[in-house]
Amino acid sequence: MMRDGYENQKHSKKHRQHTKESKKALLETPMPAQSLRSQPPEMETEVQVTSRHWQTLTVLASSLALLFWMRQDALDQYWQQTRHLELGLSKAVAHPAWQSGAKLSKDLDQQLSEQLKPRQTVKERLIQSFNVLLFGLPEDTTHDTKVSQQNAPLSLKKSTTASNNVDASAAAAPKVGTKLGTDAAADGMALSLSKAAGTDDAKIETPLTQFVPLNEEGRMVLGPQDKVLLVGDSMMQGVAPHVARALQNVHVKSVDLSRQSTGLTYPGYYDWPAVIKKTLEKDRISVLVVFLGANDTWDMILGGKYESFGTERWQSNYLTRIESIIQTAHQQHVRVIWMGAPNMGRDKINRGVKVLNSLYAKALGEGESRYISTRESLSDDVNEYRKTITKENGKSVVVRTEDGIHFTRDGQTILRDLVLKQFELPVISKVSP
Repeated sequence: MMRDGYENQKHSKKHRQHTKESKKALLETPMPAQSLRSQPPEMETEVQVTSRHWQTLTVLASSLALLFWMRQDALDQYWQQTRHLELGLSKAVAHPAWQSGAKLSKDLDQQLSEQLKPRQTVKERLIQSFNVLLFGLPEDTTHDTKVSQQNAPLSLKKSTTASNNVDASAAAAPKVGTKLGTDAAADGMALSLSKAAGTDDAKIETPLTQFVPLNEEGRMVLGPQDKVLLVGDSMMQGVAPHVARALQNVHVKSVDLSRQSTGLTYPGYYDWPAVIKKTLEKDRISVLVVFLGANDTWDMILGGKYESFGTERWQSNYLTRIESIIQTAHQQHVRVIWMGAPNMGRDKINRGVKVLNSLYAKALGEGESRYISTRESLSDDVNEYRKTITKENGKSVVVRTEDGIHFTRDGQTILRDLVLKQFELPVISKVSP
């Protein structure tokens, strides 16, 4: 028994020693390349992921730096117009290398604009062709209609219905857009056609030598030879298509330059006096219609410092900008219709537009041009904002959108009629073939 136990113990010892040697040999034996690749190299993967993250961050940082370098002035203007604060990118670095970014960007924009001109011309012609397909040829290119006394614009026959109420002044223009079943589509097409017509005039037109005449009621007498320029912010963008369509129906041309987020407070973002001056010097405009103010109730930057809205200095500078537009127009014998801003659904803006309206009215005064208030037309209470108004038939109509600033289609057409009420338009009469 003792010998058997000794033998067993000896056998177990040999077995353990053999197992130990086998494991050691296995560890010392090099593994095949395929086996190595099958093992997850955790440390190597973590390094690769970290490297990719840094590469991504580097690309993003470089892109942002390039954006800030090339578009520093545009970012400054955008921040100023939307946040009403100074971002200061253009002045962040005084070195010429930093300042050269904005110049390079402007040069590239100019070159790109030159290259895209042929495409824009094709686009405008397509729009005109589309209008012809939808509405037919303009009436003055056919023998079906004529404008009464076309060659005698100073003695155009008056529309007796136009002198009675606002709606009748628009009624002088037949609704061509009803072919589509909706005036909205027609108005949109009219706006595009109006813009295309304005851009086709490559040469500078002969300026007017006298203002368009006024009839006995004080309305501006317009004929086929006249052109109306529509400028303003997003408020005008909603009204301009309706005005353009009504004028087009009686063969009076129009040019719409309205642009959202613009005004007179920040000329560095968009300089309306300069844009209007350039347009009036190029086009033969008879009447300028201005409608803005929603973006102007903010502090002004004067001499590199902020001037609080409504102060005497602020009002003086804003009034000067209004007067510069009026003076430019009058030098070209262009009458101005300046539409006051309506009551607003936001308290700060509503308080501000009352200051602006007083400046508009003061600048226009009495003379060749006029200021017209919009508050009475868009509210049952002239001093209060109202989303709806009550018409003469007692029906309630929504005229303002949810933002408290812009207008519904009904509101836009009310303002259209208010503009048309300032004109005596040509009378279109049908002539039998």
